[in-house]
Amino acid sequence: MSKKLWFKGFLLILAVISVCSLAFSLITIPLTRQITYRMSEQSATAALDRVTDLVTTTHQEIESYRHTAQEAKKRELKDITDIGGCFIQLQYDAAKRGEISEAVAQQRAIEGMRMLRYGKDDYLWISDFSSKLISHPDPKLFGADFSNIRDVNGNLIVPPMVAVAREQGQGYTSYWWHRLEHNEPSEKLTFSKLFEPWQWVYGSGVYTDDITDEVNLRRDALIGRLRTLMGRITIARTGYMYIFDDQMKMIIHPNPQMEGKNFAEVPNPRTGKPLVDELIRAAESGKPQTYLWDRPQEPGHYVYEKISWMRYFPEFKWYIGSSVYTDDLFEQSRALTTRLILIAIATFLFSLALGTLVIRRFLRPIEHLSTVAHRVRQGEAKLRSNLVRNDELGMLSKEFDHMLDNLDDMIENLDIKVQEKTRELSRQYEELDFANNEIKASIQYARRIQYAILPGKDTLPNGIRDHFVIWKPKDIIGGDIFWLHKQGHRFIAAVIDCTGHGVPGAIMTMIANMALNRVVQDVSDDDPSAVLKELNRLVRISLGQHIPGSSTDDGLDVGLCVVNPKDRTLIFAGARIGILVTEGDMVKEIRGDRKSIGYRTSNPDHIFTNHRLALEEDAAIYLTTDGIFDQAGGNRRLPFGKRRFVEILAAHNKETMSMQKEAIEQALTTYQGSEEQRDDITVVGFRL
Repeated sequence: MSKKLWFKGFLLILAVISVCSLAFSLITIPLTRQITYRMSEQSATAALDRVTDLVTTTHQEIESYRHTAQEAKKRELKDITDIGGCFIQLQYDAAKRGEISEAVAQQRAIEGMRMLRYGKDDYLWISDFSSKLISHPDPKLFGADFSNIRDVNGNLIVPPMVAVAREQGQGYTSYWWHRLEHNEPSEKLTFSKLFEPWQWVYGSGVYTDDITDEVNLRRDALIGRLRTLMGRITIARTGYMYIFDDQMKMIIHPNPQMEGKNFAEVPNPRTGKPLVDELIRAAESGKPQTYLWDRPQEPGHYVYEKISWMRYFPEFKWYIGSSVYTDDLFEQSRALTTRLILIAIATFLFSLALGTLVIRRFLRPIEHLSTVAHRVRQGEAKLRSNLVRNDELGMLSKEFDHMLDNLDDMIENLDIKVQEKTRELSRQYEELDFANNEIKASIQYARRIQYAILPGKDTLPNGIRDHFVIWKPKDIIGGDIFWLHKQGHRFIAAVIDCTGHGVPGAIMTMIANMALNRVVQDVSDDDPSAVLKELNRLVRISLGQHIPGSSTDDGLDVGLCVVNPKDRTLIFAGARIGILVTEGDMVKEIRGDRKSIGYRTSNPDHIFTNHRLALEEDAAIYLTTDGIFDQAGGNRRLPFGKRRFVEILAAHNKETMSMQKEAIEQALTTYQGSEEQRDDITVVGFRL
């Protein structure tokens, strides 16, 4: 009986331990396999992502350098060419003043340009409209006809430079040429500019191969860093990373003999299709690619399954991959599974309690590893299992922690490199910001110069008892000015709207101001029509637009009035600018002639119309350019309009000029809203 009970107990214990062992195997073995596979896969994709991030950051740095260097080359070319243009202009001005003949002036300009040097023997040249070089430092090219000379790519050299200068006034072109001491042709960037009076095109050029060389050096340096970094990355036991380009040429591979080789024809033994095509499709789909491959110890024996994860970097046309034998992915899990089976067999010899303890001993560490792996995946990169055991689980824990340490080191090193590149980009941005501030400072200085020519409070005639001025250039400086001239008991007031905005418009205002100052000294100061006619003639001559075929067509609109405060009379004449006069509740508009001043098409013989007014005691006079009328705004983004401006004057004509100014500015600001200012705005109002 006791033997039978013992046998039953033995069977019961055997059954319990068998069920426990079986359950232990069914739970632990798949879980271990899944965890180790997921960890290896995450390691491969994480390393792939980090390498891709490094390539992306370095590419941004290279492109930033390329753009900055090219813009610097263009600024240097333009500045040098402008210096040469100033020298030609000096000779031309001397000839126009009669100090030397035009032939002597041209010869001086040609010789002077031949002597100019800068950089590494860089120079300036002059060509006529037929692409004949009339100035060049090389005696062999002096006088050479380049109308049909082409570069190494078969493109014309000089005719495009002449064409862009004649069509646009100035511009950039490029061609390819053999540079001294270089076997391969190099690209040369040129800047050419038109000098219309002598039908010349002048300019200069510099080679840009130093930019290309630096870009190639930085790209080669990136490949070197990647080769070192990728050589340190291990995936499972034998996994590695590699890079090839869109020409199927291997760029980086742990086997140096593979680098530089084209493997476009290497097939996938499993499908018979080109392996590289399947890897490219894997990069496009984002899914891993499996294929058969040989092992280093068994070359040519393509029976071992391998898996690759791919990324495509279009800027370099690179395919970045990480690969590993699938057997290696499960190697640790297989070793652990074997040990677990041995442990399960051993537990058959122990009691149920001992079996339970063994199960708990094995399950808890594995669950801990799974938890740690999950938390690491969630971002706790510094977390470790810290399991200290003398069995296989201890070995797995140690290897697991070691793998996390390696991964953390790689992440930290990559972060440091990213920070270094970020600092470098920040430094380059500071340099660009400094250059931008220098340009802004120059324009601010130009604004002070333009502001200095405007009438000040100290120049205000005694006959004006109240006034306001609204002067709002579209940019820092602009093409609008107001002008005032005292002549005995009379004074002349004008507003002028020149062609363009910004710097070009400001230069036109300088010309207009000097011309008007000269005109009022040469003609009758009580005849606005005569002043405008002479101003038209003088501006056309100053801009060279009286010559047939002139390439420029600039000018101005002006409204000008002569005021006699003693007898309260006003004489007005306008070129596309009128005058507004308020008397009582009425606002009277006197339109200017529909003719502009100074343009090529402006009639030099046109007689502008004089309008004579007797001003009442409460009369107010307003001169304004069209900038305020054309300002868009409102819900429908329509112009502010003259009607709305007249309504404001009528509503506030009994108020002081300062209050009227505030009302005009408030109405304009409200109407404009978030719309950008379209034109320079000038409004002048005064009472006698």
